[in-house]
Amino acid sequence: MDDEELGIPKGSLLKQLREEDIGVHSIDVLRDRVSILKAEIVRTEEMIRHKKTAHEDADSFFN
Repeated sequence: MDDEELGIPKGSLLKQLREEDIGVHSIDVLRDRVSILKAEIVRTEEMIRHKKTAHEDADSFFN
């Protein structure tokens, strides 16, 4: 998939991450990168849960 299909705007950090040449990094740096990205995944999944709950709460209030 390309950035447009994923809805990644030009100039975004996600676009920069996807385009970065990670082959120049050491194993330690790559491991750190994985740890940071995993933490970001957790943070993003928590926000998804929060938004779903808020949406469900709003739906139940108005229905």
